[in-house]
Amino acid sequence: MNLNTEKKRQLNQLFRLNRRVMKAYLLKESLSRLWDYRDEGAMLRSLQSWIDQLRWQRLQPFEKLAGMLLDHLEGILNYCRTRIAMGVVEAINGNIKALLRRGRGYKNLRYLLLKAPRMAVTRTGFVIIRKAA
Repeated sequence: MNLNTEKKRQLNQLFRLNRRVMKAYLLKESLSRLWDYRDEGAMLRSLQSWIDQLRWQRLQPFEKLAGMLLDHLEGILNYCRTRIAMGVVEAINGNIKALLRRGRGYKNLRYLLLKAPRMAVTRTGFVIIRKAA
């Protein structure tokens, strides 16, 4: 995190007042590094290390987060393999949901899969901006 000197001083003062906040902040920062890994094994070891750090902290929201991360472990590892931005994934999911609503159901999954890329291509628009003279 990029903090100026004054903000760092305030953050350290807050940490002195509340150790639980400090622990939560450090856990949050170490978890954010998880998305930088390119190797699945290293990512998995980092996540396991993070869960081990969490074990004795008694921070209920983080324990709930750890459970959710473990439930979605395959998707997290897929992100490590493919590195597709979540915005792109959400856009594709939105396009497919719109296609399903518009089609009012498809009897054939193969036909739906043929329609999905076509919808993405036809709905893409280009905006031309002309600079005023």
